[in-house]
Amino acid sequence: MRKNILAGGVTLLAVAIIFGLSYPDGLLFSLPLAVLNIILGLVTKAPPGLEVQPRTGGIRLVIDRGVVRASIYQLVFTDFKLVLKRLSSANVTIILPLMLAVLGFLFLFIIGALIGGITGFSLQEFLTQRMRNKVENEAALTVVGPGDIEVRYDDLSEIRLAKNRLFLLSETNSFAASLPRRYSGRISPVLAKIFGSKFRTEESLGAAEAAEKEDEKRQHPRSDRGKFSRR
Repeated sequence: MRKNILAGGVTLLAVAIIFGLSYPDGLLFSLPLAVLNIILGLVTKAPPGLEVQPRTGGIRLVIDRGVVRASIYQLVFTDFKLVLKRLSSANVTIILPLMLAVLGFLFLFIIGALIGGITGFSLQEFLTQRMRNKVENEAALTVVGPGDIEVRYDDLSEIRLAKNRLFLLSETNSFAASLPRRYSGRISPVLAKIFGSKFRTEESLGAAEAAEKEDEKRQHPRSDRGKFSRR
């Protein structure tokens, strides 16, 4: 059960009933979507969260959610490669909520757009979790399928963690994954063990820049201003 979706569905149901008293035709749109949100909240499982060294052999870290270029991925770190399993494409994360929001606007204007957008988010979470369950049931965490991304550690020149964004840098291709904010502190020591000297955090980068500036000051000290005689 997903509590946030369920709570949203109950709220939408109350809003649908209130606005339905003054605009009954709007119930044709708002009421079914409110009920749909409640159902999705009941059937959608909570995400597994962060898994450090799961039981599956060879896997060091699994991050249940990372957004790369509007698509949602599951990040699987093994001993020698990173596999990004695509859970939802941009069609689900952007186009579906947008279409429902536009459709809702035609029925109930701003309120309808809000109901449609929230329903689009609920459907996104349901479809994402269903794909996550499929990957787990098929034991395909490290299998690269259509839409998935495989990155070998040897191809990476630097891995940088800045707040909730993970940057993967190489000579030929680089991209960033947005992670849940609460994960940064927990994954930082794990990534440091996996990538060693290639891994950088925002704090380490700041310290390195400060050290470089200090060295530069020592190598090029400021000369004292010359004294000019007054006439």
